[in-house]
Amino acid sequence: MSDSSSVEELVRELRERQAQLESQNDELKRGESELQRSRREFATLFESAPIGYFVLNKEGSILDVNLYGANLLQSDRKFLLQKPFIVFVPRENHGQFQDHLQRVFDEARLQSFEIPIVDRRGRRLWGRFETRLQITDNGSPRCFMAVIDVTERKRVEDDLILAREDAVQASRAKSLFLANMSHEIRTPMNAVLAMAELTLETSLDDEQREWLSIIQNSARELTRIIDDVLDFSRIETNKLKIDNAPFDLFDILDATSALFRPRAGEKRLDFRIDVPDGLHRWYAGDQYRIRQVIYNLVSNALKFTDLGEVVFSVRSQPISEYLHELTFTVRDTGIGIRQEQRETIFDSFQQGDISYSKQYQGTGLGLSISRRLAKLMSGQLYFTSAEGQGSTFYFTVPLHLEADPARLGEPRPASQSPIAESQSRRASSGRVLVAEDNGINVLVLRTVLERAGYAVATAATGREALAHLATEPFDLVLMDISMPDIDGMQATHMIRAGEVENTDPCVPIVAITAHAMQGDREQFLAAGMNDYLAKPFSKQVMLDLVDRLVHRDS
Repeated sequence: MSDSSSVEELVRELRERQAQLESQNDELKRGESELQRSRREFATLFESAPIGYFVLNKEGSILDVNLYGANLLQSDRKFLLQKPFIVFVPRENHGQFQDHLQRVFDEARLQSFEIPIVDRRGRRLWGRFETRLQITDNGSPRCFMAVIDVTERKRVEDDLILAREDAVQASRAKSLFLANMSHEIRTPMNAVLAMAELTLETSLDDEQREWLSIIQNSARELTRIIDDVLDFSRIETNKLKIDNAPFDLFDILDATSALFRPRAGEKRLDFRIDVPDGLHRWYAGDQYRIRQVIYNLVSNALKFTDLGEVVFSVRSQPISEYLHELTFTVRDTGIGIRQEQRETIFDSFQQGDISYSKQYQGTGLGLSISRRLAKLMSGQLYFTSAEGQGSTFYFTVPLHLEADPARLGEPRPASQSPIAESQSRRASSGRVLVAEDNGINVLVLRTVLERAGYAVATAATGREALAHLATEPFDLVLMDISMPDIDGMQATHMIRAGEVENTDPCVPIVAITAHAMQGDREQFLAAGMNDYLAKPFSKQVMLDLVDRLVHRDS
C-alpha cells in the first residue's frame, strides 16, 4: 500500500514538473519569437531610416552601414565594410573627425559635431554626426554613428550670412551716400543762407526784401528736410543718441512762440501758447530733440490749418519727487485726419495726401521721426482727430527736475534775441585764418569776419594753411575738413604735434564742414579741434563761436 502511494506521488510530481517545463518552454519560444520580431523591426528601421547609420570600431573602420548611409556616400554596402570612414572626410577635417571619435571612446557619452564629407563621386555635402559608444555581447567597444545630411540647412545659413553681409554693405553704402549728399548740399546751402542774410542787411526796397526772405526761408526749409533724412537714417541704424543735460523749459516755449507766431500771422490764424501757473522751469533731458518734436507738431498744425486757431500747451504731472511727466499738446482746427489714414500716419514717407496735385508739401518723415524720438526719450506720441474739425497731438516725456541755477548761486542764463546779442558783442579784434577751398564760402566768411572787425587771411589748401601759420601769427583757424593735398584733419594733427614751425600748437582750431552725420563732431574734437560748425550755419552762431575762442582768455 505504501509502495503504491509512493509511486502515485512520484508520478504526480513528475507530471507537475513536466507541465512547468512545457510552460517555461512556451515562454522561451514566445521570448525568442519576440526577440526575432524585435530584431526584424530593428533591422527594418536600421535599413529604412532616412538617416545614415554606421557602426565603427575603435580604429574608425566601418563594421556595418544601413542603406541610407551607403546611398549618402554613393557607394554599395559591400564596398564600405572594413573601409576607414575617414576616407570620406576632407583632408583639412581629418583632425576634427579623429578627435570626435576619440572622445566617444574616452568619455562614453553622446558626441555631436558637424563637418563636410565627400561621397565616392566627389560631391561635397555637410553631415551632422551623433555618435554614441556601444559595448557588444563579447565586451568589445564600438561606436554607433548617425549621420544626418544638413547640406540644405547649411546652404540656407550661408545664404543668410551672405544676405546679412549684403545688407550691412548696403547700409554702409546708404550711410556713405547720405553723408556725401549731405556734404554736397550743405556747402552751397551755407553760401545761399549767408549771402541772403548779408544782403538783407543792406538797403533794399520792400519787394527785394520780400524776395530775399523767401529765398532764405526756402533754404532753411531745405536744410530741415536734409536734417530729417539724416535723422531717419540715424534712427534706422540705431546711431541716434539722446543727450541728458539741464535746460530751461521756458527757452523752448519762447523759441516756439518766436518761430511760429509770424507764420500763423501770415495765415491769419490765432496762435496761442498756454502755460499753467507754477510750471517748473528747469529739467534735465535732450532739449534739442524735445524742440524737434514740438516744432514738427506745431509746423504740421499750421500747415494743415487754414481757418481758426492753433493752441500749444504744456502740463506737468509728478511721477515721483524728482521726476515729472511733461505733456505737450498741439491742438488745431484744421482739416483733420481721415479714418483710413490713421493707421499709417506715423509710417515713414506717409502723408495724408499722396496725389500729384497734393496741396500740402513735405517728405512724410516728420511724424515718423517724432514718434521714434519720443520713444527714445521713454515718452509717447499719439493723437485724436475728427475729419474737417481738426486734430490734437499729445507728446509726453518723463524728465528729471533740476534746481533753479539762481537758487544755487549760479548766474541764470538769459535768453537774448539775435539783435540784443549783436549789440552786446564786444568790439571784435584779432587775426583769423580761413582754410577753405570753396571760393563762395571763403567770400562769405571773409565778409562776415571783416565786417565784425577781424583781420582775415585765406588758404585754399591744407598746405597753404600750414604755410600761413609758419609765417605769421593767428588767433584762430577756421579749418575746412575736405581740402586738396592735406585735409583739415591732417593739418590739425600736424599743428598739434608741433610739426609746423613758428606756430603755437595750442592755437584754437574750429572745424567748418558739411559733414554732419552722427559721430562727426566727436571725431573732429578727438583729432584736436576746439569746436565744430556744421554747414549751413548762421552768421550769428559763427561770430559767437569766433568771439568766444579769440577772447577766451578774457
